[in-house]
Amino acid sequence: MKESVKDRLNLGEIKVLDILKETAKQALSLGAGFLMARGAVFGEIMPFGLAFAASVPTDYLASAAFGCFIGYLVPAADSDYFRYLAALFAVVAIKALLAFITRLASRPLLCSLTAGIVTCATGLVSSVGDIRASVFAVAEAVLAFSGAYFISKTFSVGSVKNGLKGVDLACLLISVNMLLVGLMSFVPGGISIGIILAVSFILLVSRFSGGGAVCGIVSGFAAALSGADLTAAISLCLAGLICGIFSSFGKYAQIAAFIGAALVASAVGGNLAQSAAILIESLFGSALFLMIPKSVAMRSGKLFSPPTKTVCENSMKKMVTMRLNFAAGALNDVSDTVSSVARELSRINSPDFNWVLHGVEQEACSGCSLCTACWETRKADTVSDILEMVKSVREGAAADAVEGPDAFLGRCLRPSRVGQAVHKFYSDYASRMAAENRISDVRSVVSEQFNGISNMLKDMAAELDREEAFDESTALKISEALKNIDIRADECSCSIDRYGRMTVEVISKTVNGTKYNRMKLLRQIEVCCDRDFEPPVITESAGKVFITLTERADLTLDTGIYQIPASPSGISGDAYSTFLDGKGRAFMVMSDGMGTGGRAAVDGAMASGLMTRLLKAGFGYDCSLNILNSAMLFKSTDESLATIDIGCVDLFSGRTDMLKAGAAPTIVRRNGKCGVAKSTSLPVGILRDIGFDKATVKLRAGDIIVMMSDGVTGEGTDWICAEIEAWKEKDARHLAEHLAHCAKRRRTDNHSDDITVMAAIIEKAV
Repeated sequence: MKESVKDRLNLGEIKVLDILKETAKQALSLGAGFLMARGAVFGEIMPFGLAFAASVPTDYLASAAFGCFIGYLVPAADSDYFRYLAALFAVVAIKALLAFITRLASRPLLCSLTAGIVTCATGLVSSVGDIRASVFAVAEAVLAFSGAYFISKTFSVGSVKNGLKGVDLACLLISVNMLLVGLMSFVPGGISIGIILAVSFILLVSRFSGGGAVCGIVSGFAAALSGADLTAAISLCLAGLICGIFSSFGKYAQIAAFIGAALVASAVGGNLAQSAAILIESLFGSALFLMIPKSVAMRSGKLFSPPTKTVCENSMKKMVTMRLNFAAGALNDVSDTVSSVARELSRINSPDFNWVLHGVEQEACSGCSLCTACWETRKADTVSDILEMVKSVREGAAADAVEGPDAFLGRCLRPSRVGQAVHKFYSDYASRMAAENRISDVRSVVSEQFNGISNMLKDMAAELDREEAFDESTALKISEALKNIDIRADECSCSIDRYGRMTVEVISKTVNGTKYNRMKLLRQIEVCCDRDFEPPVITESAGKVFITLTERADLTLDTGIYQIPASPSGISGDAYSTFLDGKGRAFMVMSDGMGTGGRAAVDGAMASGLMTRLLKAGFGYDCSLNILNSAMLFKSTDESLATIDIGCVDLFSGRTDMLKAGAAPTIVRRNGKCGVAKSTSLPVGILRDIGFDKATVKLRAGDIIVMMSDGVTGEGTDWICAEIEAWKEKDARHLAEHLAHCAKRRRTDNHSDDITVMAAIIEKAV
């Protein structure tokens, strides 16, 4: 019984609210009709009231007609208001007859024809014999026809859930400015109420859609039609354009740009009084814009913001995947073609040692009486002697210091000339060989880069193909909810992978000075999706803001890092990074540069930083390693190498991947017992073809991962396992610090090396 009474009370409240809403709508319709009817064009014709009556929905026809009746009864122009009242009655009668045919009653073209024909007919009848009045009657009919079309299109938009499209937004802007024409006739003290409201409207539209230029042009045209000073109309157009350009810098910069542009435009007119009026109108309009409540501004933002693009079609995913795989195959073909052509050209153009022998014969022995004997009868001995001289050139002998063996000196008539020729031609040959080898290395790197990009595209295709579904309706809800916290999404996707995990990705334009409240952002998206999410990952790049949220996992990672540099300068050659990829995976990346000090720090930081960026971009381990290795090989002519150690924990399942390229061992404590993951692979920057040593283990809450540089393992790993197994605290930072200090104390080989310990404790997510 109590529940029944409560339900009745709720129903009663709902009915009262519905009545109040309907009353407010009818009142707005009446007020709009009044303002439309008072909108005088050039002080003589008033077509907008008839246009509004012809295009208003049937449910609001009575209130709109009454408002137009009052507006025409108290005219704003020296016109025959009886003509407008007769035309109004005709329009209402036609609308009432068409109300029984619902499909026709709301058609924009029919509404336009009704307004245009009635206006033209009544205007021509009242202007018989007056050519000027007849011309104005036709012009008035054109305005009524077009005005009715724009107003009816505005009413046909209906509910807006995801912003207005370009055509619909233009119709709304024109309709609102037709209303403002009626207010521009109110000019107390020389200040136009309509222009003040137009300024506020331009600022509001520019703030959320960047459409200030269009709105300014429409408002300027409306001001010109109302009979306002031409300078004011030009000021609105120019100020709207500048305002739209500065809208991305915030509302205060937008207001300053608007007022400045308006003053410049009014100053051109040279009328001081008019300039002062424009300044006052701009200031009042700006103040009114600033006083708009935040809730109203947010609703306006939803209306004026362009629709958000959502990813929804599975066929689109398949098409993109197919194209990525095709592009990857094409790049592989390019790589193979480059390699095969390079091998053939190398075979044809590669320097030949016979060229050295031929050059020595032509330059040093030509014309000698023993030339034939040396190069034909005893050629083998001559070549052997020249090879001995080549050894001297390799050892750095000068051109005049190259001498052959004693047997050669005993039979050669020109030993010094032969020595100089050997030095000259072999030096050229060695230079050409070095260049060829360098070109070959670069060519190989280019080919590897093609293969690396191909693998990246394949990884992207595989990642996209693993996304099982896109939830378009939830993506639209998210884009609407973000407008409540002043974030306008250009693109929004809500994907659900094959494991049922949801990932939300939002792309928005960068706005200078904007600070994102992560908690508000998280709360809005959790309410829309009815799921718990990890804190958002926000990245800015190329003028865009990328926001990624993934469903909250069952596990979390407490990570602690501690370093003890070997260099007195305090610079460590070890570099590290930790991050969440936004898809439920926690990454730990460590790199140990060769040696200690600044040079090692550069190598380690480059390796760690580049690998981190590639992994964050979503590329696979192997192709990221290839790209990094190529960069390390050719970043300088000196030897440059670094280890790479990666740990990746899936926080949903506990699966942990460990990947090593020349890195020190990783200790894993699982169920209280420690295991060691070692590496036999080479660091990056030594050879072109390298790979990861990989291991996988499944962890749960309470398990520990410890990654370290080789400065920790100088005395082996047994003591490290013992320390980790005995560790009872839950703080990863203290564990890393404890192991680092123990490693420094245990070092007995008098060799100083950088010490870095990265400890991670798996915990249950709260």
